[in-house]
Amino acid sequence: MPKYGRGLNRELVAMVNAGRIREPFGVREVRQLIEIKGWTPSPTENYINCCLADGASESHSSNYKKYFESVADGRYRLRQEFRNGDWL
Repeated sequence: MPKYGRGLNRELVAMVNAGRIREPFGVREVRQLIEIKGWTPSPTENYINCCLADGASESHSSNYKKYFESVADGRYRLRQEFRNGDWL
C-alpha cells in the first residue's frame, strides 16, 4: 500500500492533470500537494527528491514507472503519455 494516497508520484500526476499544480514542478510544488492532501507525517526532503528523480530516470529500476521528464535541475514535467483525465 502506498504511503501517500495512491503513491506520491501518481498523486502528483493527477494534480498536474487537474490544473492544480503547474509545470515545471519540483520539491516546492510537491510540498503544496502534501499540504493540500493533509498528509502527516510529511515525507522527508530526501524522499521527495528520490521520488521525482526516480520517476524521471531511465536508468533507475525498470519496475519504477517513469511519469516525468527532467527539464532543469530539480524541475520536471509530465511525460506525454500521462497527460489525460484518467489520472484524476
